[in-house]
Amino acid sequence: MPGKDPARSKRLQAELWAPRINAVEGHRAYVVVLIDMARARLPEDDPMWEALAGQLGQYLRQSLGEW
Repeated sequence: MPGKDPARSKRLQAELWAPRINAVEGHRAYVVVLIDMARARLPEDDPMWEALAGQLGQYLRQSLGEW
């Protein structure tokens, strides 16, 4: 696309998220930031969501028992 610079766009996105990622303390907070980033960048039909839901659901069922 004329006038678009994908490398610059990627760099600006990294600069936007860097303060939040660098301020994270602990695994839980890091996961929350990563999920927020994914929600902002990935479409609803991205296969990552299904994989993430499966893995998280499996872990929670094992940890907490069936719900």
